[in-house]
Amino acid sequence: MSHKRLALLAGIEYSGLAGNSKECQDAVLRLIQYTDQIVRTRILSCSGVHCLLLTVNVADLLAVKSGFTSGYGGEGPHTFSYILQVLRAHCSNIDEYNVSEDLIERLDSSALTQLDIVTLDEARPIRPTRWYDYVLKDDLEITGDGRLFREFRPILPYAIIDGRIVDLALSFWDGPDDKLLTGYRRLEDIVRERTGINEHGAKLFSQAFLGPAAKLSWENLNSGEINGRGSLFASTYNAYRNPRAHRELESHSIELLTEFLLLNHLLEKESVINVGE
Repeated sequence: MSHKRLALLAGIEYSGLAGNSKECQDAVLRLIQYTDQIVRTRILSCSGVHCLLLTVNVADLLAVKSGFTSGYGGEGPHTFSYILQVLRAHCSNIDEYNVSEDLIERLDSSALTQLDIVTLDEARPIRPTRWYDYVLKDDLEITGDGRLFREFRPILPYAIIDGRIVDLALSFWDGPDDKLLTGYRRLEDIVRERTGINEHGAKLFSQAFLGPAAKLSWENLNSGEINGRGSLFASTYNAYRNPRAHRELESHSIELLTEFLLLNHLLEKESVINVGE
């Protein structure tokens, strides 16, 4: 490769903001959240400042700017510690490299050259490995007790949302309580229309799905599975819809999203019913 060619910009993707640890953390979390596979992580270090060069999927490169730091207390080292643990859970190939201040500046300016990439590809990682030392005790503990993903945003998986509540999903966070109650009412209306049963809530679903006089059922399931599915409808309304309809609840975003996905699951199960009694 010619010197002129090596001087050209590398043409890779950049994310995060230099000096802003939260932006850089969010850049990594978004990448993982949306199912990209990080196959290699290179930590680029210079005087306690750290960038990341991530190899994504097969060979795509994404550089995360210098929002991470180490060697003192503060947000930068704490964020770096947490992100390293998240990356460790998703990518076993992690190495650290000493780089120049000039390279960090070019990366922060979204201006790495092809020569920079070639140089990094040929560089030897730091040995013995020291990046483990950047991980704080608290972040080691959260990995073991299920809190590692605490900073990930609860998001709606639109690909699995039933078409009859897509409008509620698109505006869900504008008023989750109202959207849930509207969704519950829609499901009741659907079952009433299919069965002609003039009841509400758990009583409606018990008559529709349970017992020898059930109006609706599922093919190719045994009686235990049919009763289990039918009971799921009635139990969900008793456990979630009724309390929400009768009083104002204090719910966190994760609880609200989980409840909406449970409602979506009921709609999906209703949609595959094709046996009328």
